[in-house]
Amino acid sequence: MAQDLRSYLDLVKRRKPGDFEIVAREVDPAYEITALVVKLEREAKRRPVLLFEKVKGTRFPVLTNLHASRARLAAAMSAPPEDTLRTYLSAMEKPVPPKVVTGGPVKEVVLTGDRVNLYDLPQIVHHEGDAGPYVTAAISFAKAPTADIWNSAYNRLQIKARDTTSIHLTTGKHLWEFHRIAEARGEPLPVALVIGVHPAIALGALAIGSIDEDERAIMGALLGEPLELVRCETSDVLVPAHAEMVLEAEILPRARTPEGPFGEFTGYSLGERQREVVHVRAITHRRDAIFQDITVAHLDHLLLSTIPIEANLYRAVRAMVPTVRAVRVPGPFTCFVSIEARVPGQAKNAILAVLGADLYVKRVVVVDHDVDVFDDRQVNWAIATRCQPDRDITVITQARGSDLDPSTREDGLTAKWGVDATAKPSLAAYTPRHRVPPDVWRRTNLKDFFA
Repeated sequence: MAQDLRSYLDLVKRRKPGDFEIVAREVDPAYEITALVVKLEREAKRRPVLLFEKVKGTRFPVLTNLHASRARLAAAMSAPPEDTLRTYLSAMEKPVPPKVVTGGPVKEVVLTGDRVNLYDLPQIVHHEGDAGPYVTAAISFAKAPTADIWNSAYNRLQIKARDTTSIHLTTGKHLWEFHRIAEARGEPLPVALVIGVHPAIALGALAIGSIDEDERAIMGALLGEPLELVRCETSDVLVPAHAEMVLEAEILPRARTPEGPFGEFTGYSLGERQREVVHVRAITHRRDAIFQDITVAHLDHLLLSTIPIEANLYRAVRAMVPTVRAVRVPGPFTCFVSIEARVPGQAKNAILAVLGADLYVKRVVVVDHDVDVFDDRQVNWAIATRCQPDRDITVITQARGSDLDPSTREDGLTAKWGVDATAKPSLAAYTPRHRVPPDVWRRTNLKDFFA
């Protein structure tokens, strides 16, 4: 499989031409790009990939809304939409290690020293109240300071100066841990921030596992071949050779800067906080590089993260409840799980498995296998008819959660809760559901009755 963004865009155009739109008219990067994405979604019910050829203040075209379709993300993994979970699980279980190459298109232009200028990039402001322009589609690539352990993740960057950004590091996550180790040694942490990649690389970067699991190998498994990596100009960090752009940088020790407000995936604009500081030492990119943006808090953002999260949670629940049928992440901090319960207590085990597997999840609803977790109405029906609050709701207090949750009293310290909406004592012994007799259901054909 081709490993570059452009080959994937060609695939989108061939498969469904209406899924790709070029905007020739000049747009203002402050709010207009986000406004067009949201208006298309809400008013026209469309979620195409958008390429803005003329963006005020920059020579780089902007690509956004790439991930706003489950079918497009499935195509990036060479899978049908209904098979994304199995495909992603297979990539996690059978990773393909990357390989280092000597060069690639991302090295066509190399800017160092005084030629580094982040203000040459599109200065995209997404939502009213945001503190300034943000880079939202940067994937960080970094190595642990004291071990041969690599990490890739998405981290938002607020542009602060020609060669400086802030970076949002989630407390307790792997890149945060790498930086704390380097900071304790009084050293900067070398990091590369990669912009504009094949969606299989983006999906792999969001894999959730132990700190020694290499997301780059999951990227390779999703691509179907080893991810090709090239060494940075200013450090030994390895980056995808076929990316559009790389910001070669270091996260400084013992330096913090005000960051935010910023409108996040929760749908809220969270206030200013002190964040770590990034010094950009070089920029490399293709000669005609495309600058990728992610429209935060909309489907471009939410669907991309959903597929890896669902796969990780399915894997975690399966370790405790082998008869898990499906896992869905329908919204912020929320997970729905369906299981075929064989013995009492398995629903609560599923709840605990989910809460232990993902820092961000704070609400879990477990239902029986006859309930479709992709249908909110069915899940609500199960809660209403199979759950008693005094018996079936579990609350865990003072747990680590997301610092992006505006309801917490203290950043990242939260309560979590699980709802056992399974039939008790068992589905087989529960009050029967009404239904049309199966033979009547099978022989009834709508075409026989309606034109």
